[in-house]
Amino acid sequence: MAILNMHFRAFCHATEDEAKVAQAMKFASGAEEITREVTEGYHGNPIVILEVFIKEKRRSRDFFSRLEEDEIKEIIASLTKRMDEDCNLYLRLDKQEAYQGKLKMTTSDDAIAVRAKVESYPKKLETAMRSVTEFLESLVQSKKG
Repeated sequence: MAILNMHFRAFCHATEDEAKVAQAMKFASGAEEITREVTEGYHGNPIVILEVFIKEKRRSRDFFSRLEEDEIKEIIASLTKRMDEDCNLYLRLDKQEAYQGKLKMTTSDDAIAVRAKVESYPKKLETAMRSVTEFLESLVQSKKG
């Protein structure tokens, strides 16, 4: 298994319905419990930060297996841009699509930010990239057959 844990985070602005953003987070992460932190923006506007942390490898695998084949292929193709030296894989999910029960990646800032810690021994970017590529390719193969 390539993913050790996952962190999901979404910002809920005053113009958004927090219950809908929470529902999108629950769908995306598969978690029922969401932590909530209230803060304020640069201009004093209220912002609620919703977060989920998943430690179970099975739940991480479930998340990636729910992505469409094209989405998984896009992650593989853009892996060098999505991973850092600490072996974290970064994705952005469309909040509106997640609210409607679909996992779709986006480049928008209005997103659910996902950080997945990739298992790598020794802890090296090249090893982590190889590990996550094998993991994602196995998911693509399982969707085909």
